[in-house]
Amino acid sequence: MTSKTALIFDISGEYGHFRKFNTTTSPLTYSLPTPSAIYGVLGAVLGIEREDSLNKIKVGKEHLREVFSNSNASVAIRPLSEIKKVNIGFNLLDTGSYQSFFNVTNRTQIEYELLKDPNYRIFLNWDHRLRNELIERLKSKRFHFHPYLGLSQMSANIEYVGEKELSEVPNNYLDFSTAINLSELDTENAPVDINFIKERVFQVETFPLDMQTDRTINRYGEILVEMNGDSIRAKSNKKSFAIASEGNIQFL
Repeated sequence: MTSKTALIFDISGEYGHFRKFNTTTSPLTYSLPTPSAIYGVLGAVLGIEREDSLNKIKVGKEHLREVFSNSNASVAIRPLSEIKKVNIGFNLLDTGSYQSFFNVTNRTQIEYELLKDPNYRIFLNWDHRLRNELIERLKSKRFHFHPYLGLSQMSANIEYVGEKELSEVPNNYLDFSTAINLSELDTENAPVDINFIKERVFQVETFPLDMQTDRTINRYGEILVEMNGDSIRAKSNKKSFAIASEGNIQFL
């Protein structure tokens, strides 16, 4: 870990959509925001502008994926409520061959899978010169750009919780309040307590976990989440920690 503490904040909204990489005409959403989506939200808070269409940033500016790189940042994600999904049709316009918006006649309707009333607690372990500025902006809600949950019309509410110390945990089966990365659990036995699974509702999704500045993915993980916001009993690993009043968490 880059530091011995975690910044904790809640992010919620009316709707959210974090598009799965393997969907096309009917976009499906992840059950949780991906790490890159969380870093995008924090980039909006700090005012870090996105790259242009040529993947270039302004001279003298640091790229978002360098500010939140795999070497200096990691996140853990805890659902604070049941994860609900709905399907809603979006009316899309084909503007490619028109010079004026009002002349567009080619329209199509695409059904999107959306998260309904998403609500998550984010644990951020991060070591960067902008750390104190991020804390101040989260506390005061002084966001440079307005944050959103995947799509620009889906506004995000952010509530700063605090900064708390990380404590080591024993190498054993523990109850985790966050989603866990099955790909990081190196054990000869079952990574998750099989009997415990019978009492919960789970979903496993393949997450992109490490995105580079050119948008290539260096690392994927099989992420297990409990869909009702309950705990997961799994084997701990080197990314597992305990936080006072928060229980055990695992960074992805």
